[in-house]
Amino acid sequence: MSLTIQLYTMLSMAAMGVYIGAAIDTYSRFTKKRKTFHFLVACNDLMFWLIQALVVFYVLLQSNHGDIRFYIFLALICGYAAYQALFRRIYQTLLERFIQFVIHMYRFIVKLIILFFVKPIKFILKLLYSLCMMVVTGCLTVLLFFIRLVLKPIYFVFSLFYKWTGLHKQVEKIKPILRKIKDFISSMKKRKE
Repeated sequence: MSLTIQLYTMLSMAAMGVYIGAAIDTYSRFTKKRKTFHFLVACNDLMFWLIQALVVFYVLLQSNHGDIRFYIFLALICGYAAYQALFRRIYQTLLERFIQFVIHMYRFIVKLIILFFVKPIKFILKLLYSLCMMVVTGCLTVLLFFIRLVLKPIYFVFSLFYKWTGLHKQVEKIKPILRKIKDFISSMKKRKE
C-alpha cells in the first residue's frame, strides 16, 4: 500500500470518526433514553450501530479496498475525539436550529394548506349545503302549495258529502263511546304503573 493511499485512508477514517460523533448526537437527539430495558430500543440501537459499521467499512473499501490496519482504528478515535472537542457544540446548535426550521416549515405548510385548500373547500361545501337547503325548502313549499290546492276541493266535496249523508250525527253518537274507551285505557295504564 502506497503512502498516498495510507494518507487518504487516515484522513477518510478521521472524517468517519467525526461523522460517527455527529451520528451519535443526532441519534440520541431523536431517541428517548429509558432506564429499563426495552426491546424496540435495543433493536434500534443495534440497527444504528450496524449501519454505522457498514458506512465506515464502505468508506474504507473505497479508500484502500477494505484493508484493515491498526492505524485505521486510531484515526477513527482521533476523528471522534476531534468532533467531541471541536465540533460537538457547533453541530448540536446547528442540529437544533435545523429541527426548529423543519418544524416551522411544517407548521407554515400546514397553515398554507388550510388557508388555500381546506377553508375554501369548507366554504364551498357550506355554500352548496345552503343552496341545497334553499332548493329543498322551495320545492317543499311549492309541493305543499299544490297539495293544498288539490286537497281543498277534495276536502270541500267530502265535507259536503259528510253533512248531506248525516254521518256527522252518527259520529257525534260514537264520540262518547270513544271517550269512555280512551278513559278506560288511560286508567289501566295508571294501574300498571
